[in-house]
Amino acid sequence: MGAHRNVALTELPFRGISINPASGYSNTINVVASDSGIIFVNKNASYDTTYNLPAVADAKGKMFWFFAGQYANNVVINAPTSTLVMANSLVANSTTNTTTPSIGDCGFVICDGDKYYFFEIYGDWSATT
Repeated sequence: MGAHRNVALTELPFRGISINPASGYSNTINVVASDSGIIFVNKNASYDTTYNLPAVADAKGKMFWFFAGQYANNVVINAPTSTLVMANSLVANSTTNTTTPSIGDCGFVICDGDKYYFFEIYGDWSATT
């Protein structure tokens, strides 16, 4: 018998790309549950960009990808208080590609309806608790 599936990940196929451009930028983007499967590409070179994740209850089975398309500024992923689980942190409030932001820093977030789980693909991401 295979593994027991506790949470079905819905809408897993990549559904599109959302580009935060270098001009006409937004430095705060509110991600909604229906954005599941979207790759968020940040090209904003003027300011750090913060992506606010939706309430965990609304995001059960959802997945969001984040990619730094500029090297000068940070990508910040905010989760509701004490709901983000990532490497080297028990539970965090946010993560940032901080040390030396690089083009190509990326990771994805999945949600089980109780916590968000951040998977670092590339870059140096740090937790804020």
